[in-house]
Amino acid sequence: MEERIIKLESLAALQDETIGKLNVELFRQQQDIARLQRRIEAIEQKMAELGGPEPVAGNERPPHY
Repeated sequence: MEERIIKLESLAALQDETIGKLNVELFRQQQDIARLQRRIEAIEQKMAELGGPEPVAGNERPPHY
């Protein structure tokens, strides 16, 4: 019986350690996502300032033809 309790305590300790590592990794990923979102917003703003691409006509041939 005591051996089973020791095994369960060991498993619980390993799970606590794993949960802690996952929490750290999740926090890091959330920071990365926030950073990437800010970069995307900055790029979108810069593109809006520069003006969007001109609309492409339907079936017109490109000028090099």
